[in-house]
Amino acid sequence: MKILKKLVLFLVVIIVLFVVIPLILLSKKTQAPLADYQTSSETAFYQDLNADLEALMTDTESDYIDLTMSEQFLNRAIQKELSKDNPKFQNDLYSDELDYRYMMLFSDQVGLKGVWTSLEDDLIKITVGVDVLIGGNVIYQSALFVNLKIVLNDNDTYLFQILKIQTGKVSLPLKTGADITSFFIERLQGKSLNELVTDSLPFGQLDTDELSFSVGEQELTDYLYTIDPTFAALLKVIYQENLLVMDFSDAGFDLSMNLGIFRRLVTDLDEIPFTRLEDDQDKADLMAGIASKAALNVITNPSDPTINLTEEELNQILDYQLKDAVAFEFPLEFMLNGVEQKYLFKSTNLYVRMIGDQLSVHLKMTLEKENFIGSFIMQFNLVTTVAIDANGDMVLTILSSNIGEVDLDNTILKMMVDTFDETLMQGSTLVIPKEKLNEMFQGSGLVFDEGYVEAGELVLHFGLE
Repeated sequence: MKILKKLVLFLVVIIVLFVVIPLILLSKKTQAPLADYQTSSETAFYQDLNADLEALMTDTESDYIDLTMSEQFLNRAIQKELSKDNPKFQNDLYSDELDYRYMMLFSDQVGLKGVWTSLEDDLIKITVGVDVLIGGNVIYQSALFVNLKIVLNDNDTYLFQILKIQTGKVSLPLKTGADITSFFIERLQGKSLNELVTDSLPFGQLDTDELSFSVGEQELTDYLYTIDPTFAALLKVIYQENLLVMDFSDAGFDLSMNLGIFRRLVTDLDEIPFTRLEDDQDKADLMAGIASKAALNVITNPSDPTINLTEEELNQILDYQLKDAVAFEFPLEFMLNGVEQKYLFKSTNLYVRMIGDQLSVHLKMTLEKENFIGSFIMQFNLVTTVAIDANGDMVLTILSSNIGEVDLDNTILKMMVDTFDETLMQGSTLVIPKEKLNEMFQGSGLVFDEGYVEAGELVLHFGLE
């Protein structure tokens, strides 16, 4: 009996030490901020966004987009993402079901109550609440707490540094906490922490040793470039001109961006009307007409014949060659007080103008709203002179480039030009090889020895190869 009593006592101690105490220490009752999981949590943010965008489109003195992402807005955004595959969450029609109570369920045994944040100074405090269930009844509750510090480094890189990881009532060593977090993420998501971060944020750098994530201008710009080079170029300009300010306040995460500086200038040149080419036959017909004029010029001026391209003809050729490589359309849609707000950010294709001895290239970008009078217009302008070099290549020497009041440097220009030809921009010039010129004229074997802009036309002196 003594041996049996000692054995029972030993088992009780073991259970207390390795089961009961850990369960007590790891237990934590939490309540998800259900009040934040309402449309009203988004209202202030989208009201400000809608008002600022409408002001940009109607008031030439309105330049800024000023937004605040509050705790409520962030929590609502997280909830929408996590429960996007669970339409029953907090839907009163399903109040008797487990899916009503939990954003995500795992084998009806583990319920994710939510992931929510609180903001303090430069800290983001993240809470993950979980219930363990048997037969739909809660038998155990736990939570994971992570504190993130946000630092803006001197090189304009944002660093998200983990300062604290706590499970239940226990603060863990950071490395241990990260390993446990990664373990649970892998069980819940089927992905490691690294894979989850890489899939969710395909930019920036995750440092698993320092437990930090950094994102800078270059990483974000490179990522946006894969989506649309124009957006990437605009972001680059915004960084260079210090047009974006981000900070924390008592209200939340503040963002202020000066877009008015990009507003189209009254001196910017409009696109001229021209008939677009629909297919290769249209292009062949156009080139046949140009060839006829060139043949007539050979007869009237055999010693130095020229081809004269009008603005309309040059725009027809450029528009057909580019097709959809540059022009874009991006919708921006959100709900505000039960009404869908529909915005569209779009552009023309590149078009050219010829004034005096200069050839200029333009791209007009417009932000419009459905059923709303007014628009916000930006315009990219590139002014050049034209010449033919000793190799027979056409060389456009860049004189200036701008969007609104902002002058663009060659780095920005190359980002945009590389969209359709990475070899086109060389230093401060755009070089069109003679082979490309010949393709424009249906491979007619022409050799150009001189070129310039005169009286609103591109004049090309030519001979036969």
